[in-house]
Amino acid sequence: MSSLSPELTAVSAIWQVWGWAQFIPGTMVDSGPMRDDLIEADSGARRILVVRVGALGDTLMATPLVRLLHERHPEAEIDFLSSELAAPLLELNRYLTNLFPLRGRNWPISLSPEKSRLVRRLRSRAYDFAVLLESAPRYRMLLERAGLRQIRSFAETPFNPGRHAIINNLLVARIRDARMDELNMDLPLSPQDEAVASRLLADIRRPRIGVHTGWGPQGRKGKQSRRLRGWAHAGFIEVIRNLADHGAGIIMTGSAEDARDAERIRRQSGVSHVHSIAGRTTVRELAAVLKNVDLLISVDSGPCHMAAALGTPLVVLWGPGRLEQTRPWSTLSPVRVIYHPPPCAPCQSTPLQKTCTRNLCMEAITPEEVLAEARQILPAAGLVC
Repeated sequence: MSSLSPELTAVSAIWQVWGWAQFIPGTMVDSGPMRDDLIEADSGARRILVVRVGALGDTLMATPLVRLLHERHPEAEIDFLSSELAAPLLELNRYLTNLFPLRGRNWPISLSPEKSRLVRRLRSRAYDFAVLLESAPRYRMLLERAGLRQIRSFAETPFNPGRHAIINNLLVARIRDARMDELNMDLPLSPQDEAVASRLLADIRRPRIGVHTGWGPQGRKGKQSRRLRGWAHAGFIEVIRNLADHGAGIIMTGSAEDARDAERIRRQSGVSHVHSIAGRTTVRELAAVLKNVDLLISVDSGPCHMAAALGTPLVVLWGPGRLEQTRPWSTLSPVRVIYHPPPCAPCQSTPLQKTCTRNLCMEAITPEEVLAEARQILPAAGLVC
């Protein structure tokens, strides 16, 4: 275990007490009332830009904002600047007029023809205001180059670490009267996506349980089962064997980068009716598969947020992430989070994360806990395993 200074240990212990007092698995955290007297109506807005150039989960957590902006400005056109990776999650969003996917998000404008073209397109739209959900200065600079005069961001409305990112996003846009059920994420799918899912799931018996082992881009995770959000292969293998022995059909999901690990776990499980579709779907096709499983067991990842948006019951193995800010949010279905924070947690987006060589937070999670949570969810959904 990494040695910590007394000051860091004290801060981490305080967070743990606060975090556990606020969080009960399967329930939502009440962030307190939103004051109606602080609502600022932007009457007459014709065009609005939302900027969140993030990963899959980050992007989904901005979709309640898009919907609520539409409800408050039904005549306005709403555009979204996203990462290229997450753009498919927004392509069918009926509240958006234009979607601008950005591939080279870290390139400076002066060296990026893509960003130069984007600046010209944004300038031609003549937005009334932008909601900037990125803290990196390069995004404000991009908007200013595009002639945006009114930019609402975390500079004016500081991010509240005690509130979920979905709520923080709304506060930046000056939306303070949302109900809890309005905070669910949106992920529309096409009939083609659903057809692919039906084909992939056709031979898998019920209850169908998805298992997602991967997280993040390959360059960051290395040997992912031993780093940060990863969980040991042996744990997944024990869970899969037990669930399969009790009659469940198992489908392993993931990106092309996850395919080798998924196949290794499938093979080592020794269970003939474990199927892997890792690397065989688009992002939305994967979402359609997740919509049609009876339970997803996943590490903290984009697909666990996708499942939450689609109302799929979840068991999430939580590690270095900031639970109160980015846990999967859903009032549509049960979400069980297994979390045993060590003194160094949460380390996400801190110097500790870069020096972590042993993810104690994930090592503390046992297969027995995962199985116990799964067995609580399945009977509640009318399924037996």
